[in-house]
Amino acid sequence: MDKWLNHPIASKLIALGLAILMWAVVHFEPNDTTPNNVSSLYDTKVINDVSVQPYGLDEKKYVLIGLEPQKVNLTVRGSKSALKTAQTKNYRVKVDLRTVGEGEHTLQLEEDLPAGISATLSPTSVTVRIESLQTKEMEVEIKTKGYPAKGYKLGTPILTPSNRVHVTLPENLLAVVESVGATIAIDGEKESIKNKSVKLAAYDKEGKVVEGAVIDPAVLEVEIPITNPFKIVPLQIKLVGHMPSGLSIASFKSDVEQVTVYGPQDALDKIEFIDVNVQLDEIKNSGKVTVPLKIVAPIIEISPAEININIEVLLSTTRTLEGLPITLSGLTEGLKVTITDPSSGKADIVIQGAPAILDRLRPGDVDVIADLSGRGPGIYTIPLVVSLERYMEQAGGTKTITVEILDEAATETTTDPDNPNGDIIVEEGEVQPTVPQ
Repeated sequence: MDKWLNHPIASKLIALGLAILMWAVVHFEPNDTTPNNVSSLYDTKVINDVSVQPYGLDEKKYVLIGLEPQKVNLTVRGSKSALKTAQTKNYRVKVDLRTVGEGEHTLQLEEDLPAGISATLSPTSVTVRIESLQTKEMEVEIKTKGYPAKGYKLGTPILTPSNRVHVTLPENLLAVVESVGATIAIDGEKESIKNKSVKLAAYDKEGKVVEGAVIDPAVLEVEIPITNPFKIVPLQIKLVGHMPSGLSIASFKSDVEQVTVYGPQDALDKIEFIDVNVQLDEIKNSGKVTVPLKIVAPIIEISPAEININIEVLLSTTRTLEGLPITLSGLTEGLKVTITDPSSGKADIVIQGAPAILDRLRPGDVDVIADLSGRGPGIYTIPLVVSLERYMEQAGGTKTITVEILDEAATETTTDPDNPNGDIIVEEGEVQPTVPQ
């Protein structure tokens, strides 16, 4: 017996047996009596209504208009600890749209799960509908809500960087877009609204927002002028006084012809032009004359506040026009008039002006008028009003006439057969005067 125990093979067999016995003692569990205990370490559960997440679509060219179904159910399996640790948001289901174009497509779903967990999808695919995008350029319309403060006027909105944008939508939706714009409240405002950023939207013909429209640029800077009421009116330039002796105006030209007048609307309604008086007495040389514009209440402002007039001054000459007919105006009905001085019944007028202007003058260009308004029978000295073109003035000649007014019913009309009218012009409806023989 001792000889066998001392044999090398016997020693090895005994050592192997002891090792097996020790392993069995360590790993033995009284309740672990069936193979099912290994599988009890894993579990399954069902997660309902997991949203399908599309990705990879070229959104510059296409839009996803349909996805069916939008939610699926997951049956997941994994270790109890893994299932317990994972949250619902960690279970994701996706569909790849990178390779699809316009039309309807059935695509397999992909799951994105926490580590150590597998799943079965129900259903395993979805149907997607893709449409091509269309783009068109449209003008932006900015609308205002409310009214500025009383007496203030609303101007036209100014858009930066442009008043035109590009709108992108599927073709069927783009067809219903009638306008692109935004609305800005201005109620009670007294000052211009500047640098206001507004987000644009697309609207249909009923004014409802067309959802999903891509607008480029989506935001614009808007300025809305709010000012006092204003009116643009012409200038009426009047030459007041007389040029210094020996000088005449050959020409003049204002740097502006119209001005903007600010003030209450009722006052603006009464303004047709702005008078500008040029004082001739102060002009001695050619050049620029600056004339301030007079503001009369309730007018608040005139823009520009002053104007520049370029005036050309030359040495003047004179010219005499002889035998000009005299127009008598304002004679009361039932009266007749006779010019007693000058006896010819005509006027000789000496006119001063620049040489080139006087050279163009013709007798028919000058009107000589005597106003008899409000005068009854009697003898009167009447001043003559000589109507001349601009830059001229009367320098001498006939300045007044003497007339005799008679009651037509109390006298007999006599006429000179050689000069029945005396070349005197009387306005229509008035009695023709006579000239003494």
